[in-house]
Amino acid sequence: MQGGIREIGIIETDDLEITNAQDITINEKGEVANALLKVFEEKPKYIVAHNAQIEKNLIKGYLPYPKFEKGRGQYTRWGPWLDTLTAYRTLYPSIKDYTLEHLTSTFIDAKQLDELVGSLCHEDKSKPHFALYDAICTFMLVKRIAKLVDLSSFVE
Repeated sequence: MQGGIREIGIIETDDLEITNAQDITINEKGEVANALLKVFEEKPKYIVAHNAQIEKNLIKGYLPYPKFEKGRGQYTRWGPWLDTLTAYRTLYPSIKDYTLEHLTSTFIDAKQLDELVGSLCHEDKSKPHFALYDAICTFMLVKRIAKLVDLSSFVE
């Protein structure tokens, strides 16, 4: 299968402590909608992503929702979102590189990352650009700034 969603990495938390982690491999395009619907059976407080617009566009490609028209029926939307790219750009405007890899290597303790990745990721998916690994990095970046700022100011 070329392009599109090939993996879904999910970390569920309660008060910024991991309660569940899932690494879903997608073999056929048709599996994506079912996997996403199962993941979002319970609406999360917010969805966290690094560069959330990309995730929004991918999800809408598999589970589109109608545009909201005020006063015209019901609508569904994915979110609200907390975007670590936006948060770190706002908090650290002088950084030159806001990629997930760079932010992780700059702000996250490598030993703590390795421990969490080792406990949650399959050995051959314990590196950048694998869904659950990237979800762990994003989670750790959020957990770090949650100690410094009110996260609700970054939720859209």
